[in-house]
Amino acid sequence: MFGGVITTLSLFGLIIGLTLYQKKKTESEGQDFDKDNILGEYGIETLLISIFLLWIVPWGIIIILPVVLLISLISPAGRHSWKQFSRTRIYVVLSLCMILFAGGFIPAPEPISPSEWGEPLLKENPNAPIFPSGNQYTWVMLPSDGGLNVEVVQSMKLRVPHQFSQFGSGSSSLDLADIFNMEQSRLKQAVELLDEQIVLSLDSEEMKLVEIIAADKHTYVDSGSGDEYNLDVRLYELRSLTLSSDVDGFKVGEVLCAASGTWGGEIDMLVVVRPISHTGIQQDRFAESLVSQWISSK
Repeated sequence: MFGGVITTLSLFGLIIGLTLYQKKKTESEGQDFDKDNILGEYGIETLLISIFLLWIVPWGIIIILPVVLLISLISPAGRHSWKQFSRTRIYVVLSLCMILFAGGFIPAPEPISPSEWGEPLLKENPNAPIFPSGNQYTWVMLPSDGGLNVEVVQSMKLRVPHQFSQFGSGSSSLDLADIFNMEQSRLKQAVELLDEQIVLSLDSEEMKLVEIIAADKHTYVDSGSGDEYNLDVRLYELRSLTLSSDVDGFKVGEVLCAASGTWGGEIDMLVVVRPISHTGIQQDRFAESLVSQWISSK
């Protein structure tokens, strides 16, 4: 939450600073100050309310900005204000957006690390994108019987720069990751670790994720308290493009992503990567046991 608070104060600071600057400038010229002469009627109030709504509205700025612009253009008074203050409004909105998305570079806290899983094998991912900021722990779960049920598990704490609300942050982040193909870079490390444990030879540079049509939500039970949690989930087929001449590749495993939003522009995410030989793909597709332990450690 700390990053969201810092970004919010910076956004408010820009608006307050602009208002005080214009007030001082106007009064030094011997004129009466009117805040409506900065951005037009209700301009300052609209910006302040919009920042507040970042803590409430799902999808945050992606929803708020178009709605506010649409309302201001529908209203005759709003269209008049745009004609008079268009340049100043554009500069201020762009400045606020730059501050908002710059908050995505604030270092993220440490991810969830269940004690049952022991010390993480890796505590960083050199392939992860620099934006938004995130931390990642990785485990390789080997079966005690020496069988084929190998799992690569990644626990992440990621910044969500477009909203500070807990509502819908997991879902919106997973959807944006799909749109911009952001999960592909983080997947490379998991594929390399999986390749060391299975018979198939996997090229981490030639992998493709294909989303499986399934529910976007799944209910898990906290292994400690017994409480139920409805998490945002995505299921993907992991396909190798080098093991088949098919343009869609050859299925070599499945990937589960489970996300839980928190206040302040952060999400907790768990990624479970399994080879095609893993019995859980048929019997426990949503990795109930692992996710329940992960939830219990929040």
